[in-house]
Formats: sequence, C-alpha cells, structure tokens
Amino acid sequence: MKKFIFALLLSLFIFENSSADIEWNAAITNEYIWRGMSQGDGVAVSGGIDVYNDTGLSAGIWVSNVDFGDDTTYELDVYVGYNIGFLNIGYIYYAFPDNTGEDYNSGEVNLSADIGVFTIAANILAHADWEMDFGDEIYYSIDTAFGVTDNIDLSLHLGLYDYDLDDDETDYGMSIDFHSGFSLGIIDSTRDDSDPFLVITYSLNG
Repeated sequence: MKKFIFALLLSLFIFENSSADIEWNAAITNEYIWRGMSQGDGVAVSGGIDVYNDTGLSAGIWVSNVDFGDDTTYELDVYVGYNIGFLNIGYIYYAFPDNTGEDYNSGEVNLSADIGVFTIAANILAHADWEMDFGDEIYYSIDTAFGVTDNIDLSLHLGLYDYDLDDDETDYGMSIDFHSGFSLGIIDSTRDDSDPFLVITYSLNG
C-alpha cells in the first residue's frame, strides 16, 4: 500500500507542477481479459485518467470491477512512466483494496519500444504480496495495429508469460476496432483450461 500511495502522490505532483495534458477513458465489455486470463465471468465496467506533461513524464489511475469468486470486487491500478523518443519505462501497481483473504497486490516495472508499427514490451515483476522475487515473472508482448478501412483498424497481439516457478504460457489475439468505439476480439492462450474468449467492448475517451 505504501507503493500505491507513493505513485498517487507522484501523479498529483506531475499534475500540479507542470504543463499537463489530461486524458480520460471509459469502457464496458462482456468479459475482462488480462494476458489471456479472465478476471471475472461477466460484464466489466472500467475507467481511467491519464496525465502527461511536456517533460515526458506521465501518470494514471485505472479501475475495473473483477470477480475472482471471493470477496474481491474491484481492481485499482496506479502507474507512472517516462517517455524518451521511441522508448518507454514505467512502473504499475495492481491493487485489490477490498480483498481480505488472498494476496493479490503486486507491482511491475515495464519497458517498451515503439518500432515501426510494432510495440515490443517486457513487464517485470518487481514485488508481490505473495512470496516472489524481482524478475520471477516476466511478461513479454508484441502488438501492432493498422487501418483496414477509413473507419476500421485491425489489432494483433502475442504475449509470453515467463515463469521461474511454473511452465511458460502464451496468449494471442486479434480484434477489429471500429472508430465508433466498438471492438470485437478473439483471445486464446496455451493454458490447459483455456477456451477462446469472444470479447465485445465499447469504449470512450477524451
């Protein structure tokens, strides 16, 4: 929780002490899928606020409902980042504030590079409430998107979860994104109990 408070204070500092641009986002989806894993069987509503300044610093907060079959009802993420040209470095804290029975909270350091039409990223576990060390889990991903028509984009994703203590897992997906805000996606993974997810989302941003 101390890391969460630090990230929140840093976000407020960036907002108050620089020329900042603010963006917001909101979405509703039939199922919240994260790295090929369902975060709850049912509709999810999410929203966030991002702040950017002219030095390359950024910060944001994002929240969504979740359902893990226990007393956890929502996820609250706080993140900060720094952009240098095509390189990005950041930190994100995943918090589940109303959970009382399990250790879900964790933080990651993320590195990414925008190379042509591709974004290549590595998300490195920095700390967790459960017994893990720095780098015990790393999630690698490559994403791209391109226009199919004037009003439709096609997005492609490939991810690899590299676990030190378990078998690696791969997830992959594609989505058709309409400029009206709707998207239709298919997501699957190599997990033994995984079936493909059909994900329908409507999002707004400003």
